[in-house]
Amino acid sequence: MNELRQALLIGTGGHCRVVLSLLRDCKQHKELGILDLGEHRPNESIMGTPVIGSVSYLNNFSEVSKLDIFLAIGNNETRRLWWEKLTHSGFNLPSLISPFAIVDPTACIKEANIVCARAFLGPESILGNNNLVNTGAIVEHEALLASHCHLAPSSTVAGRCRIGNQCFIGVNATVIDRLQIAERTTIGAGATVISSIVNPGGIYVGTPAKSQD
Repeated sequence: MNELRQALLIGTGGHCRVVLSLLRDCKQHKELGILDLGEHRPNESIMGTPVIGSVSYLNNFSEVSKLDIFLAIGNNETRRLWWEKLTHSGFNLPSLISPFAIVDPTACIKEANIVCARAFLGPESILGNNNLVNTGAIVEHEALLASHCHLAPSSTVAGRCRIGNQCFIGVNATVIDRLQIAERTTIGAGATVISSIVNPGGIYVGTPAKSQD
C-alpha cells in the first residue's frame, strides 16, 4: 500500500472548509495542518485539523518533495500571488478534484486547480493553473478557463468560451457559448453574459449583463 502524501493548506477562511472536505473525500493525503495568512492564533483548529502557524511556518520545510500544498483562498489576486511565490520556491501544488465531480476524459487540467463536488468539465475543456471551480459549476465543451479564476457555485461557462486570467463568475451566472471574457472581469451573481467582454477589469451585472463602470 502506497504511503499517503502530506497535505498542507494555506488559508483559514470559508474556502478552507471546502478544501478539507475535498481532501477527505479523495482519501489520498494525510492532513499535516493549516497555515493562516494572518497572525497565528494558538489552539485554533478547523473541522478538527489544527492551524499550526502562520505562512512563515513554510520556512521550516527544507525537504518539500513529499509535501503537497493546497491554496484554500477564494480571492483570485491573493491566490495568484501565493501560487507564484510557492511554485517559484519549488513547492508542489497539485490539482484537487472531487470524486463527485464529472470530468470528461478529454478535459485538460493543469496545476493547483480545485474542482468541487458536482462540478462538470466537458469534452476538451481546458483549465489553466490555480482555478477554483466551485460546487455545481459548469465548464462546457472546448471552453478555456485561463488561470487564477473563480467560478462560483452553479455558474456556467458555455461551450467554446475563452475566459481570461483572474476572472470571477458569480453564483448562478451564465456566459453563453463562444464568447471571450477579458482578464480580471467580475460577473455578478445571476448575470447572463450574451456578448464578449474586451476591456479588462470591469464589473458586469444583470440580464443581459451590463458594465457597472
